[in-house]
Amino acid sequence: MDQGAAYMRRAMTQLLVLGLFLCVGLAGFAQAAAMATLEELLYYTTDDKIILDIQLNEPASYTMGYREASNEIVVELPGVDAGSFHIDEEINDSVLHRIIVRPLAADRLGGVQVVLHLRHKIPEPLAFWVGGGRRLLVEAKKEFREGFETFVAPGIAYGHWRKDTPSGPLFVNYMKIDLQEPGVKVRPVMATNGREAVHELVAKHGAIAGVNGIYFSADGRPLGLMIIDGELISPPYFNRTAAGMWLDGSVRIDNVTVTGEVKVIDPANLKDAEKIEVVGEWSDGAATLPGNAWQIDGVNRIRYTDELIVYTQENGLTTRTNNYGWEIIVKDNRVVGWAEGNGLIPENGYVLSGHGKAAQWLRNLEMGNYIEASWELQPDWLDEGVVHAIGGGPRLLQSGELCITAEQERFQSDIAQGRAPRTALGITAAGELLLMTVNGRQDNISIGMTLQELAELMRNLGAVEAMNLDGGGSSTMVARGIVLNAPSDGRPRPVSNALLVWADTR
Repeated sequence: MDQGAAYMRRAMTQLLVLGLFLCVGLAGFAQAAAMATLEELLYYTTDDKIILDIQLNEPASYTMGYREASNEIVVELPGVDAGSFHIDEEINDSVLHRIIVRPLAADRLGGVQVVLHLRHKIPEPLAFWVGGGRRLLVEAKKEFREGFETFVAPGIAYGHWRKDTPSGPLFVNYMKIDLQEPGVKVRPVMATNGREAVHELVAKHGAIAGVNGIYFSADGRPLGLMIIDGELISPPYFNRTAAGMWLDGSVRIDNVTVTGEVKVIDPANLKDAEKIEVVGEWSDGAATLPGNAWQIDGVNRIRYTDELIVYTQENGLTTRTNNYGWEIIVKDNRVVGWAEGNGLIPENGYVLSGHGKAAQWLRNLEMGNYIEASWELQPDWLDEGVVHAIGGGPRLLQSGELCITAEQERFQSDIAQGRAPRTALGITAAGELLLMTVNGRQDNISIGMTLQELAELMRNLGAVEAMNLDGGGSSTMVARGIVLNAPSDGRPRPVSNALLVWADTR
């Protein structure tokens, strides 16, 4: 019995010691957990990620959440002493724009809260421990795309999406238009008083939607091909890309230019009523003199080196040229005057303006010479029955492949290079007309696109043929009276022309 009692006493003593040990151990663990401190807090931004690196002296618990409504990543570490790590900094990044490190107010034992403020929505971030539970990493991918597509009216779909890229955010609007749908039509319009905003043109013409159109000069003249209801409003500019529309709803994108020539006619070939005094030497009875013809390079556009340009009163009252050329004034097919530049354009006549070699040829012409000048579109869309056409350029897509022709079409660097707000027109494989705008010059909203990115976007949206339209501050898309994009000027820019869309909404 005495031995049993002794055994029990020893057992009880061991249990008490073990219990005391466990209590001391648990208390020490709790104390260690409560005393965890923040030793370092780092954050990085790369082209495609945001990384938060939280380093502790001891393992600790945490929570991490992504608040979509406010675009915030919130990390909370209860019971962790932040020490002097109290931060509130603005960040120059395409996605992360502010970081705050502050005490966790809800934690009576201390605690720390880290908040990453974002410019827009991102995919759900990830958090994980490394370094034996003493280093918490939070990673968030920057690239993200969200959007929707809906119907504006029968035959017209509107789409919108926002996307973040390694270079920055993008804001895109587009419309897909079925020109075979009854009641749907598309055509260009001109501003009445030189310039009007796209939404004003949409309202004035009773359209349902519209985008800005072709480039234009300071006085509102279109710089490129414009055909409305089968009438040539403005000739092509160089051999630039244009979109033509036919009565059957088909749309074609092609390079359109003006070709033609000027001839000096032998008086012997004129009717009696047309005969004039012979000027100069004519070859023995031949119909024309050697060198009596010259190629026309364009109509009613800027004159460049060695070019011969025809100016009609559609250009205005004068040619608006400089004095580095030579100009022949033609009325009723006869030379009636000359000028070095800015020649007066007569009624029922035109001015032949040349530079370099073309100017030298014009200097051989004399007062009274009988002149015949002819020019036409090539390809001759008017002869082919085109109803409407609008120029622009450069081309972006051809047969589904990237085909950017900025250099061939003589575009300057402000259009050909760099990022900018853009407007584009395309044709899908199903024959739909695709109109698109992308915002630009707004670092926190949309950085704009290069022509290559624009071409890739149009292809991603389903286009197999595509071309660029006027961009920059002119880029505007309107539907049902609402300006859908954010123009880079801060307000819609008045433009000289627009491409409008009508639909039967009854």
